[in-house]
Amino acid sequence: MLRDISETHKIGGDTTACIAKYRKRYKFAYIYNDTIFKQIFGNPQNMDITANFLNAILKLDGGDCIDKLTFVNTAVEGTLSKSVISDVVVESEPLERIVLEVQHVKGDAYNDRLVYYVAKHTVASKAPGENYWLRNLNLISLQMFDGFPESRNYRHSIRLKNQENDEFFKKQTITLVEIPKFLKDGYSSDNSMLAQWLRVIDGLNNEKPVPVPEGSIFARLQEKAKLSIFTEEFLVSEAKNMSDRQYEMYVEKKQARAEGLAEGRAEGREQGLAEGRAEGRAEGRAEGREQGIDILESLGVPSELIEKARKIAAEKAKESPSNL
Repeated sequence: MLRDISETHKIGGDTTACIAKYRKRYKFAYIYNDTIFKQIFGNPQNMDITANFLNAILKLDGGDCIDKLTFVNTAVEGTLSKSVISDVVVESEPLERIVLEVQHVKGDAYNDRLVYYVAKHTVASKAPGENYWLRNLNLISLQMFDGFPESRNYRHSIRLKNQENDEFFKKQTITLVEIPKFLKDGYSSDNSMLAQWLRVIDGLNNEKPVPVPEGSIFARLQEKAKLSIFTEEFLVSEAKNMSDRQYEMYVEKKQARAEGLAEGRAEGREQGLAEGRAEGRAEGRAEGREQGIDILESLGVPSELIEKARKIAAEKAKESPSNL
C-alpha cells in the first residue's frame, strides 16, 4: 500500500483515490510498521495500551505492574557520537527507562546494534550528579526473525552473568520476542498476556480481528489500529519516508562496501610492506653472514674454524630466522 502511494505521489497522480482504494480493501493498519507502531504505542493518549503491553512483555503483575508512564523524546542524543532513533522510549516509576523496538531485519551486526542501544540509553538516562548510580534499563526488541533458532522459547531475557550463571548487574535487561517463531509454532497452550497480545496484533495485521471483550484493552487497540483514523497527509508522508529510507539504506550499503574495499586495500598495502620489510631483513641478515665469513677468510682463519662458523650460522637461521 505504502509503495503504491509513494509511486502515485512521485508521478503526481491522485493519491486521494489511491488511498481510498486501500481504505475499502483494508480495515486495519499494519501495526509493526515503524511509524504506525510509534503512533499507537508512543502516544501519551494511549498510555493504558502501552503500559499493558509492557507489563505483558516484562511479565509484571500485581503490585509490580506499570500503570503510569512518561513518554521520552524518541531521538536519544548522548555522549557517544552516533545518534539512536528508538521506536518508543518511556520512563516509569521508580526511575526506570524502557525502550521498545521493532526490528524487521537481522543483519550481520544486529547484536552489536542492540548492545550499542543499551549503551546509548544508559548514558541518556543516567541519574543527575557526579556519581555512577544508574537507572534500571529494559530494552525490548520485537523481532521479525529468530535470535535463538535452537531454543523453543520465543521470549528471551538477557543480563550480564558470570560463568556460574550468577547475575552480575541486574539493572540492564534485554528482552527479545521472536514473533515469527510464536506465530509459526502456534503455542496454543500459551495463555500468557504476551501470547494474547501477539495473537490480537497478528489478527489485525491479517484483517482477521480476534474476538475480544467489549471495552477491554484489546478492543481499545483495535480501535486505534483502524486505517480510517490515519489521515491522508500522514499516509502520504509515511509512504515518502519509506521510499527515502530505502534509498538511504542503499546509499549506506554502497558506502559501507566502498569503505570495506578501501580498508581491505589499506590492510593489503600494510601487510605487503610488512612482508617486504621482513624479507629485506632476512636478506640483509643472510648477506651479513656471508660478509662475516669473507672477513674470517681474509684474516687467515683456519678453514676448519670457518666451516664450523658457517654451520653454526646456518643452524641459528633455521632455529629462529626472525630473531637473527
